[in-house]
Amino acid sequence: MIWYYIIDCLGVFVLVDLKTGDLKHQDLGQMQMYVNDYDRFGKTEDKNPTIGILLCKDKSEQMVELTLSKDSNIYASKYELYLPDTKLLQEKLKERFDEETKIEGN
Repeated sequence: MIWYYIIDCLGVFVLVDLKTGDLKHQDLGQMQMYVNDYDRFGKTEDKNPTIGILLCKDKSEQMVELTLSKDSNIYASKYELYLPDTKLLQEKLKERFDEETKIEGN
């Protein structure tokens, strides 16, 4: 299932694809095709490059890194059907904050 949004204040077209299973490299290739198609035939020159977002049950970071180029405007993320308990959510936020702090410090 794919949705699309035009965010005029950012001048960007966003494609969102919801997958009911685990992310496969074919899903990334399909999204790349959609993004390329819109950039070539739908986007006007005054707009920013199209962004593709894949939401899936689970994903492999290594597969995403190997499949997409570093300058790609395609992002994949795992979705949750239920919010985690408060303690787990706090741990995940702390991990993410620590990662960002470490990156900014280098």
